[in-house]
Amino acid sequence: MKTLISFAILFLALNTSKAQDYFLPVSTTSDEAKKNYQAAVMSAQHADLTSYRELMSKALESDPEFFMALAHRGIESLNSSNLDLPKGNIQKALAISEAKLTDSEKILRKALVLLDSDLKADISGVIKELQAAYPTTAQVYEFGLFVNYFYKKDYAEAVKNGEMLVKLAPEFGGGYNMLGYANMKVAKASFKKYIKKFPDEPNTYDSMGEYYMNVKDYKNSAKYYQKAADMGLEVSQERAEEARKLLVQ
Repeated sequence: MKTLISFAILFLALNTSKAQDYFLPVSTTSDEAKKNYQAAVMSAQHADLTSYRELMSKALESDPEFFMALAHRGIESLNSSNLDLPKGNIQKALAISEAKLTDSEKILRKALVLLDSDLKADISGVIKELQAAYPTTAQVYEFGLFVNYFYKKDYAEAVKNGEMLVKLAPEFGGGYNMLGYANMKVAKASFKKYIKKFPDEPNTYDSMGEYYMNVKDYKNSAKYYQKAADMGLEVSQERAEEARKLLVQ
């Protein structure tokens, strides 16, 4: 996990201008908080939620009133079985004076107000408002992909957001990972681009292994899962063995 954390921070440091184009404006004045927040978001794209939570915690240690970090963490945990996680982060974010927020944070705050009343509230309208205000900022489409795929289960809309995400930010390969899961019809091409962008990231091969598992190509599924496992992604070993079992049935 530490390797990926270091990689994410290094990647953003080397791509500062691109990172600024990717992310919505935030109100924090702490460079350390912003750096860890951005690295956390990149870790989430690679399905490394442990690193995501560690990095987001570090961001909030540097700035406990970092609205966007609290909002992101609250929305990310909506599917948690522990409802105190989203509620706690949402309420902390709403306690911050609205006068301190950027315009993008003020729009996102509307979603938190809805969620504070009902964690199952439909916040897609707020996401669309964000997209209308920031049509060329990639992060708004990442929010849209996440909300529609994991939360609202509107897969067609999730795909639209994923396509815009990779169009606006092709250099941030994690978007291909998210798009692949949103639409298995284009998953193979998306995961190939993901592997090309991050050949040393084991999750890229795990994602391709899942694609082949879905299309019942167990030989290739086992191959990619095993590669991910050999690179240190322990959960992939069990998946590789499952694929091999299915291959001989």
